[in-house]
Amino acid sequence: MSCTINSFNSVNLLYKFKNILKTLISKTTKNSAGFTLIEALVAIFVIGIISSMMIVNWRKNESQYQLQRVVRQVVQNIRKAQGFALSGKQIFWASGGGEWKVPDYGIYFQRLNPTYFIYVQVLGNDGYQNSEKLEETTTQVEAGIEISSLGGDDNLSIIFQVPNGVVRFYPSGATSRTITVRRVGKTCPSVYCRNIIVNTTGEINIQ
Repeated sequence: MSCTINSFNSVNLLYKFKNILKTLISKTTKNSAGFTLIEALVAIFVIGIISSMMIVNWRKNESQYQLQRVVRQVVQNIRKAQGFALSGKQIFWASGGGEWKVPDYGIYFQRLNPTYFIYVQVLGNDGYQNSEKLEETTTQVEAGIEISSLGGDDNLSIIFQVPNGVVRFYPSGATSRTITVRRVGKTCPSVYCRNIIVNTTGEINIQ
Protein backbone atom coordinates (compact mmCIF):
# COMPACT_ATOMS: atom_id res chain seq x y z
CA MET A 1 0.00 0.00 0.00
CA SER A 2 2.79 2.35 0.95
CA CYS A 3 4.55 1.58 -2.34
CA THR A 4 1.39 2.37 -4.28
CA ILE A 5 0.92 5.69 -2.48
CA ASN A 6 4.55 6.64 -3.08
CA SER A 7 4.23 5.80 -6.79
CA PHE A 8 1.04 7.85 -7.00
CA ASN A 9 2.71 10.82 -5.27
CA SER A 10 5.71 10.58 -7.61
CA VAL A 11 3.49 10.59 -10.69
CA ASN A 12 1.53 13.49 -9.25
CA LEU A 13 4.72 15.48 -8.61
CA LEU A 14 6.00 14.80 -12.12
CA TYR A 15 2.67 15.95 -13.54
CA LYS A 16 2.80 19.17 -11.51
CA PHE A 17 6.43 19.78 -12.53
CA LYS A 18 5.45 19.28 -16.17
CA ASN A 19 2.67 21.87 -15.83
CA ILE A 20 5.03 24.34 -14.17
CA LEU A 21 7.53 23.93 -17.03
CA LYS A 22 4.81 24.45 -19.61
CA THR A 23 3.68 27.63 -17.81
CA LEU A 24 7.25 29.01 -17.65
CA ILE A 25 7.90 28.24 -21.33
CA SER A 26 4.60 29.85 -22.30
CA LYS A 27 5.41 33.04 -20.36
CA THR A 28 8.95 33.18 -21.76
CA THR A 29 7.63 32.80 -25.29
CA LYS A 30 5.09 35.60 -24.78
CA ASN A 31 7.67 37.92 -23.22
CA SER A 32 10.18 37.34 -26.03
CA ALA A 33 7.78 38.04 -28.86
CA GLY A 34 9.41 39.41 -32.08
CA PHE A 35 9.59 43.08 -33.23
CA THR A 36 6.54 44.67 -34.70
CA LEU A 37 6.84 45.99 -38.26
CA ILE A 38 7.16 49.59 -37.04
CA GLU A 39 9.88 48.68 -34.56
CA ALA A 40 11.79 46.83 -37.29
CA LEU A 41 11.54 49.79 -39.68
CA VAL A 42 12.74 52.22 -37.00
CA ALA A 43 15.71 49.97 -36.21
CA ILE A 44 16.64 49.71 -39.90
CA PHE A 45 16.35 53.52 -40.29
CA VAL A 46 18.64 54.18 -37.29
CA ILE A 47 21.20 51.63 -38.49
CA GLY A 48 21.13 53.26 -41.95
CA ILE A 49 21.83 56.74 -40.52
CA ILE A 50 24.70 55.47 -38.37
CA SER A 51 26.21 53.56 -41.31
CA SER A 52 26.00 56.64 -43.56
CA MET A 53 27.76 58.79 -40.96
CA MET A 54 30.51 56.21 -40.58
CA ILE A 55 31.05 56.00 -44.35
CA VAL A 56 31.21 59.80 -44.72
CA ASN A 57 33.71 60.12 -41.87
CA TRP A 58 35.80 57.25 -43.25
CA ARG A 59 35.97 58.86 -46.70
CA LYS A 60 36.91 62.22 -45.20
CA ASN A 61 39.64 60.67 -43.07
CA GLU A 62 40.92 58.68 -46.04
CA SER A 63 41.12 61.88 -48.13
CA GLN A 64 43.07 63.66 -45.40
CA TYR A 65 45.40 60.68 -45.00
CA GLN A 66 46.07 60.61 -48.75
CA LEU A 67 46.93 64.33 -48.75
CA GLN A 68 49.29 63.89 -45.80
CA ARG A 69 50.91 60.89 -47.47
CA VAL A 70 51.65 62.87 -50.68
CA VAL A 71 53.04 65.80 -48.68
CA ARG A 72 55.36 63.50 -46.71
CA GLN A 73 56.53 61.92 -49.96
CA VAL A 74 57.37 65.34 -51.47
CA VAL A 75 59.36 66.27 -48.36
CA GLN A 76 61.20 62.91 -48.42
CA ASN A 77 62.20 63.45 -52.05
CA ILE A 78 63.45 66.97 -51.32
CA ARG A 79 65.54 65.46 -48.52
CA LYS A 80 66.78 62.79 -50.91
CA ALA A 81 68.11 65.45 -53.31
CA GLN A 82 69.78 67.17 -50.38
CA GLY A 83 71.27 63.84 -49.28
CA PHE A 84 72.77 63.30 -52.74
CA ALA A 85 74.47 66.70 -52.49
CA LEU A 86 75.78 66.16 -48.96
CA SER A 87 77.21 62.78 -49.88
CA GLY A 88 78.82 64.09 -53.07
CA LYS A 89 77.09 61.28 -54.96
CA GLN A 90 78.66 60.65 -58.36
CA ILE A 91 76.72 59.41 -61.35
CA PHE A 92 77.42 57.80 -64.69
CA TRP A 93 76.83 60.46 -67.31
CA ALA A 94 76.68 58.88 -70.77
CA SER A 95 77.18 62.21 -72.58
CA GLY A 96 80.35 62.81 -70.60
CA GLY A 97 81.73 59.34 -71.17
CA GLY A 98 81.99 58.11 -67.59
CA GLU A 99 81.63 59.00 -63.93
CA TRP A 100 80.90 62.64 -63.24
CA LYS A 101 81.39 64.50 -60.02
CA VAL A 102 78.15 66.44 -59.99
CA PRO A 103 78.46 70.09 -58.89
CA ASP A 104 74.86 70.34 -57.66
CA TYR A 105 71.62 68.38 -57.35
CA GLY A 106 68.16 69.82 -57.79
CA ILE A 107 64.56 68.70 -57.54
CA TYR A 108 62.20 70.02 -60.19
CA PHE A 109 58.48 70.74 -59.90
CA GLN A 110 55.93 72.01 -62.40
CA ARG A 111 52.58 73.43 -61.32
CA LEU A 112 49.73 70.94 -61.90
CA ASN A 113 52.15 68.40 -63.36
CA PRO A 114 51.61 65.03 -61.62
CA THR A 115 55.32 64.11 -61.84
CA TYR A 116 58.46 65.65 -60.34
CA PHE A 117 62.04 64.42 -60.19
CA ILE A 118 65.63 64.95 -59.04
CA TYR A 119 68.13 66.19 -61.62
CA VAL A 120 71.88 66.75 -61.83
CA GLN A 121 73.27 70.22 -62.38
CA VAL A 122 75.79 69.53 -65.16
CA LEU A 123 74.82 71.89 -67.99
CA GLY A 124 75.65 75.15 -66.24
CA ASN A 125 72.19 76.60 -65.58
CA ASP A 126 70.42 76.57 -62.22
CA GLY A 127 67.06 75.56 -63.69
CA TYR A 128 66.40 72.07 -64.99
CA GLN A 129 67.45 71.47 -68.59
CA ASN A 130 66.64 68.52 -70.83
CA SER A 131 68.81 65.43 -70.23
CA GLU A 132 69.67 66.41 -66.63
CA LYS A 133 66.80 64.34 -65.26
CA LEU A 134 67.52 61.25 -63.16
CA GLU A 135 64.83 58.91 -64.47
CA GLU A 136 64.93 56.56 -61.48
CA THR A 137 63.89 59.41 -59.16
CA THR A 138 60.69 60.34 -61.02
CA THR A 139 57.73 60.41 -58.63
CA GLN A 140 54.06 60.35 -59.61
CA VAL A 141 51.62 62.29 -57.43
CA GLU A 142 48.65 60.14 -56.45
CA ALA A 143 45.40 60.58 -58.39
CA GLY A 144 43.12 63.13 -56.73
CA ILE A 145 46.04 65.22 -55.42
CA GLU A 146 47.91 67.97 -57.26
CA ILE A 147 50.71 70.50 -56.81
CA SER A 148 48.59 73.61 -57.19
CA SER A 149 51.12 76.37 -56.50
CA LEU A 150 54.87 76.95 -56.53
CA GLY A 151 54.88 80.37 -54.91
CA GLY A 152 53.75 82.25 -58.01
CA ASP A 153 55.78 80.43 -60.68
CA ASP A 154 54.82 77.64 -63.06
CA ASN A 155 58.01 75.71 -62.29
CA LEU A 156 60.46 75.53 -59.43
CA SER A 157 63.92 74.09 -58.93
CA ILE A 158 65.23 73.57 -55.41
CA ILE A 159 68.99 73.20 -55.76
CA PHE A 160 71.47 71.75 -53.25
CA GLN A 161 75.16 72.52 -53.58
CA VAL A 162 77.73 69.74 -53.33
CA PRO A 163 79.21 69.03 -50.78
CA ASN A 164 77.70 71.37 -48.17
CA GLY A 165 74.02 71.10 -49.16
CA VAL A 166 73.52 74.90 -49.35
CA VAL A 167 70.07 75.65 -50.78
CA ARG A 168 69.13 78.01 -53.57
CA PHE A 169 66.10 78.33 -55.81
CA TYR A 170 65.39 78.85 -59.47
CA PRO A 171 63.68 81.19 -60.21
CA SER A 172 65.80 82.86 -57.54
CA GLY A 173 65.51 85.99 -55.43
CA ALA A 174 63.80 84.50 -52.35
CA THR A 175 64.99 83.11 -49.04
CA SER A 176 62.13 80.58 -49.02
CA ARG A 177 59.70 78.98 -51.45
CA THR A 178 56.29 77.46 -50.85
CA ILE A 179 54.91 74.35 -52.54
CA THR A 180 51.14 73.99 -52.13
CA VAL A 181 49.66 70.51 -52.36
CA ARG A 182 45.87 70.12 -52.45
CA ARG A 183 43.00 67.85 -53.35
CA VAL A 184 41.91 68.30 -56.95
CA GLY A 185 38.98 70.69 -57.27
CA LYS A 186 39.36 72.20 -53.79
CA THR A 187 40.31 75.78 -52.93
CA CYS A 188 43.03 77.01 -50.59
CA PRO A 189 43.45 77.79 -47.78
CA SER A 190 41.37 74.94 -46.40
CA VAL A 191 41.72 71.53 -44.76
CA TYR A 192 42.23 70.16 -48.26
CA CYS A 193 45.55 72.00 -48.71
CA ARG A 194 49.04 71.74 -47.24
CA ASN A 195 51.97 74.11 -47.72
CA ILE A 196 55.56 72.88 -47.79
CA ILE A 197 57.91 75.76 -47.00
CA VAL A 198 61.58 75.31 -47.91
CA ASN A 199 64.16 77.83 -46.63
CA THR A 200 67.66 78.55 -47.90
CA THR A 201 68.88 77.20 -44.55
CA GLY A 202 67.61 73.76 -45.57
CA GLU A 203 64.73 73.85 -43.09
CA ILE A 204 61.43 72.37 -44.31
CA ASN A 205 58.12 73.16 -42.63
CA ILE A 206 54.64 71.77 -43.33
CA GLN A 207 51.64 73.98 -42.67
